[in-house]
Amino acid sequence: MKVGEKNESGFTLIEVAVASVITMVGLVFLATLFTLAMEQNHLVKQETTATALAQQKLEEINAVDPGDARLDVGGGLTEATKANNYFDTLYVNPDTGVVTTVIPQGATPIYDRYWMVENDSSLNNTVLITVRVKARQPSMGKTAEETTLTTVRSW
Repeated sequence: MKVGEKNESGFTLIEVAVASVITMVGLVFLATLFTLAMEQNHLVKQETTATALAQQKLEEINAVDPGDARLDVGGGLTEATKANNYFDTLYVNPDTGVVTTVIPQGATPIYDRYWMVENDSSLNNTVLITVRVKARQPSMGKTAEETTLTTVRSW
């Protein structure tokens, strides 16, 4: 080594500080994306479940005989217009995914399901069946997820 030459090996303190700041900014960004992904996952899960519960009720009503009381005109699609035998409150077990109208002690109901059967004024022996499912526990800062499906039943 000659006089006046410096042996420069390793990183300077400023290089380490800059690398640390860049890493920290990246980690904060990733943590924010992770939180957003969890919220979106919850939203999509509730939307999918609400749609499946509405489809399940439509299939149940479509499968009954034309003289069955479940095809009697009536019902409503909101809490204010609901009618006996045209709504139920549902609990979905988070571990097994089993859906039940019997709410376990200490558990919170998760969905309200309303349905309505209407005569189709233009066709004989035809009814419109509408099912609305609404989540009781909306995603953070959002309105409650809900799905409304309608089908036609004729015989």
